[in-house]
Amino acid sequence: MAPLVANYYLTYRCNARCHFCDIWALEPKQEADLDTIRKNLSDLRRLGVKYVDFTGGEPLLKEDVGEIYAEAKRQGFVTSMTTNTILYPKRAHEIQGLVDFLNFSLDGPDADTHNQSRGVQIFETLVESVKLAIALGEYPVLNHTVTAQNYDRIGEVAELGLQLGARVWLNPAFTAHSNYNSKKNPTPDMVMAIEAAARKYPNLGYNKAALAFIEAGGNDTQNPRCKAVDAVIAISPHDELLLPCYHFAQTGVPINGRLYELYKQSEEVESYRQSQGKLAVCEGCTVWCYLIPSFFKGLDKYWWLNQVTYAGEFLARKRFLQRTAADQRTAS
Repeated sequence: MAPLVANYYLTYRCNARCHFCDIWALEPKQEADLDTIRKNLSDLRRLGVKYVDFTGGEPLLKEDVGEIYAEAKRQGFVTSMTTNTILYPKRAHEIQGLVDFLNFSLDGPDADTHNQSRGVQIFETLVESVKLAIALGEYPVLNHTVTAQNYDRIGEVAELGLQLGARVWLNPAFTAHSNYNSKKNPTPDMVMAIEAAARKYPNLGYNKAALAFIEAGGNDTQNPRCKAVDAVIAISPHDELLLPCYHFAQTGVPINGRLYELYKQSEEVESYRQSQGKLAVCEGCTVWCYLIPSFFKGLDKYWWLNQVTYAGEFLARKRFLQRTAADQRTAS
């Protein structure tokens, strides 16, 4: 079966200093140019990938980000972006209409909480960005990382979303490697808080399969559910194929214009495909960036919960866009 998603890291540079992530501290190397990215996108299409998440770091720090998204849409991909919004007001028009799933990171319901978590003063820019995105006909979603420190304030975050007219997506902070603080791992209290808040607030969403998987203890290496290599292709900013995934990368294979051949024919890729979800570092993993695409492969309760989640989100998105279009017609 074809891989579903490409997690394409455009840059490791970041202009925030989030306490739960230190990707911004990685040593920067030469980033791939547009021609290299264009060739990799073409190979991703040949491999059957439908969805590309251009990520980072902060993707809006990539100077030619507008051209990259335009090329991805030209090649027929569904696209997404998660941004801290620092640069969004300046670059919004460059990516207008090119990002299918536009996510704005939100760590708290007020300036003090959000700014402290992000390590920079950006709450007002976030609010401005939501209003601007809606005015441009976009569908901004507030991407809220739920941690052991903030899960008791999910209701306040939902209220902020309602005030701004935006949907809020809840992502539990996950178990990961040294780039993340393991003390932020999902706990039973966090899981219960997410479920309770989503029942109360209609603008809250979360992945039901991911939460059920967290409750079950995460990936079991003896009976692995993770299909990181089969479901996702992870590419570094300096043009490497990351195996088996970004968060637990054991190696980075230089691509050099041969992504299709690497993924299809490389013995190294095949070796990691056979061991996906079975490595020692995979035990208890709850990294939803790879698990959610994995749930589309293999028929079980996680497959079903994944389908229910995205059917609901599709309807929520459709209703939002219809309401926004109606409001704009009324205003004109």
